[in-house]
Amino acid sequence: MTDEPKPSTKARPRTLIRDQVYARLAQEIVTGRLAPLEEIRDQDLQAEYGVSRTPIREALIRLADVGLVEMSSNRFTRVAPIDLRAQADRAEAAGALIAYAAAKVVPTLTDAQLDSLDARVQAILDSDLTRGGMPDGLRLWFALWVEMIELADNAIVTEILDRNLVLHLSRSVQDRPLPDWLGEQQRALIGPFRHALRARDGAAARDAVFELFRITTVERLRAALTGEWRLPGE
Repeated sequence: MTDEPKPSTKARPRTLIRDQVYARLAQEIVTGRLAPLEEIRDQDLQAEYGVSRTPIREALIRLADVGLVEMSSNRFTRVAPIDLRAQADRAEAAGALIAYAAAKVVPTLTDAQLDSLDARVQAILDSDLTRGGMPDGLRLWFALWVEMIELADNAIVTEILDRNLVLHLSRSVQDRPLPDWLGEQQRALIGPFRHALRARDGAAARDAVFELFRITTVERLRAALTGEWRLPGE
């Protein structure tokens, strides 16, 4: 808790207010505070956020554009449902893009960059891997993949991940631990990735990343779609 006054938004450009509203609404959707199919009313957000209708509508249009909100003229504005098939496709795409980054980056890693990535892998291994789908566990995985993407320095890949993938995939965050066997599966799968990092083997790192995403995320989402697997928290 802090007694420092919060900066006023009144003197800021309208575009910045719009961006703040967008970020806040997106966070409330991906964390589940705004539930799938929950109706969104402009007047409620105006009262809660203390801003005018214009930045709220602009933010909602952006959220509709990325698929987090559904809008029907004169009928409703609501949170989009979670589509498991689309989630599996997004996870597969994210894995492919991060695998590309690994193939590009790993062979050219400096010693300092290698040490930093290796430390992130160690932090994952030191954690409770049954919490890999929960917020604290996901933060460790995200930190590893974000650093890999930043090292790849490809603006288009970054834009695709930021705009179309990460927000949606964040909606799959779970509220209870995975079974022990899945935690051990993650531990086994990150081993080849770490070995590839230390060997600066880009092809092996690419394959290891793709397998990590395929087995721990994509296949589980597809199994949930067919009823063969229930995501923790369902």
